[in-house]
Amino acid sequence: MIIKQKFPILEYDDSKDVKISAKELEKRENIGIKYGVIDFCSDSRELMAKNYPSKIVGTLKGCGIAPVNIYEIDFNGTKILLHQGIIGSPLAAAVMEDLIAMGCDTIVAVGDCGVLDKTIKRAGIIVPTAAVRSEGTSYHYVAPSRTIDYSSDIIQKACDFYTSKNIPFVKGLTWTTDGFYRETEDAVKLRQQEGCICVEMENATFGAVAQYYGVKFFQLLYGGDCLDAETWDSRPWCSPEERLKTKYELLKIAMELVLKI
Repeated sequence: MIIKQKFPILEYDDSKDVKISAKELEKRENIGIKYGVIDFCSDSRELMAKNYPSKIVGTLKGCGIAPVNIYEIDFNGTKILLHQGIIGSPLAAAVMEDLIAMGCDTIVAVGDCGVLDKTIKRAGIIVPTAAVRSEGTSYHYVAPSRTIDYSSDIIQKACDFYTSKNIPFVKGLTWTTDGFYRETEDAVKLRQQEGCICVEMENATFGAVAQYYGVKFFQLLYGGDCLDAETWDSRPWCSPEERLKTKYELLKIAMELVLKI
């Protein structure tokens, strides 16, 4: 049921009767693999498919991007679907819909984010405890609220996993936005006052889609550029080789993490 509100973004429709689905549009079938990982780095994803037994089980076409393969990875004896992450909440939701239609009920995404705390290093791991909903897509899956909150059980399992691996991490709110060119000084300060330690473009939507379908989700966020200064700092990698090595190691951590949550 949908009720007209002053602003359309507040008109949450709880109806399950959709016109288009991943099953029909993308011809996705449940292939019985419960674990899924979404990686925003195509190079590390291709390296994973090269280094572990893998096969292509689907392709994502259109959406203004070059076709990308969806891999089934035999990761140390467990089958995991590995999907390309696409920047921005609408396509992030579509990727989640793909994996859920293919049978996944436990999903981890891995990707970088802008930090709102300069002490968080490049590639430093962040545990998001909730996401401020400053995008639009999550409002089509979950009724309006200020944040998308995460299961304390999943957060604890992720923290326990990192601790067992001696991986340093920090916990805090993330800010999900649609408009990265509208990350103004005042907006950054407001989010910092609210407790946000990073900013990205998909987390709230990932969490909302997971809640809508009743699947488990967590995101391995890691530090990228920095907005906690008078001017933006891109914090570039030392070299392409360092970038790929680090992102590949983070993907391997995500592949282990999805089996733990």
